[in-house]
Amino acid sequence: MMRRRLFFVMCLAVSGARAAEPSKAAVLSCLSAEAVSSSVTWKALPTEEIYSQDDYEGGFNATYYLSVQGKEIGYAEKGAVKGILFDHKIYPVDAARALPGFAIRPTELNPYVAEWGTVKDASGKFVCVSFPFGVLGQDGTFQKNRSAYLMSLTSQKNARILYSATGNIDLTKTSK
Repeated sequence: MMRRRLFFVMCLAVSGARAAEPSKAAVLSCLSAEAVSSSVTWKALPTEEIYSQDDYEGGFNATYYLSVQGKEIGYAEKGAVKGILFDHKIYPVDAARALPGFAIRPTELNPYVAEWGTVKDASGKFVCVSFPFGVLGQDGTFQKNRSAYLMSLTSQKNARILYSATGNIDLTKTSK
């Protein structure tokens, strides 16, 4: 009986520390860099002041970051390792978890052409980095091909997970 209670308490603790996964509407809004549903709010982060810092954290150079409400949000690199930085922690993009229905890995992120924002809906609030899918996503009909990284702001700090998604925003909107 005692083991069952201990197991139950451990399961509750683990489930409480689990990071929130964004809804499909939140992901599509992030990819589109605009709310695609009335249930989602998209808010651009202020990019008027952009900072950079060598040896920012753990040998990473922060090549692009913003300071928003006392938190630093941006992009960092250490040799071939690239990452999203949030609140003095680096989340390598190669370790980002692909979201269901968005299995294609994002291409190289150029932080200067990315759209930085937050998306919020019933699934939570997420930092959102939306950017063109490589060279293909920069002109013509290929501009609808986008990649994104999302990270929950409503989960515990030590349970944050970086998620990734890539898709043609016209096609993904029609397959809701």
